[in-house]
Amino acid sequence: MTISSLSLSKVVIMLILVSFNLNVSMIDAQVAPQPIAVEVTINNKLIDSDLKFHCKDQHSAQDDLGDQTVSTGRSFSFKFLASPFYVPLYSCTFSWHGAPDRHFDIYEGERDGKKCNQDCTWDIYEINPCRVSGFDQQCFPWKEG
Repeated sequence: MTISSLSLSKVVIMLILVSFNLNVSMIDAQVAPQPIAVEVTINNKLIDSDLKFHCKDQHSAQDDLGDQTVSTGRSFSFKFLASPFYVPLYSCTFSWHGAPDRHFDIYEGERDGKKCNQDCTWDIYEINPCRVSGFDQQCFPWKEG
């Protein structure tokens, strides 16, 4: 039994394609990291007042969390996917009884990406929002406007 040169050529081409496909798959796994799920938790630390807020991703009209109300001592959480190619920017407007509206970016990729990793927890006080990591707490000023 002999293999014709045409059949042999087809086999060689198939082996090259399979080899190329395996190499591309291995490169993709090394170069393109998978998106990670990030959970943001907002804790109401106001003194005896409901925390009302509205947050949305500034890069995507579909990621609008709507109006939320959280009682003192309670929390609200949401999740999203982040990758090096897409990092959301969640901006929020906060309000509570007797105070003007406050604005703050609750998740900013450059600021929070490495600090929070997959769990970003914020305590919201009257004077400022504070990112909590273990026993560490870093507070930031409210944004103007």
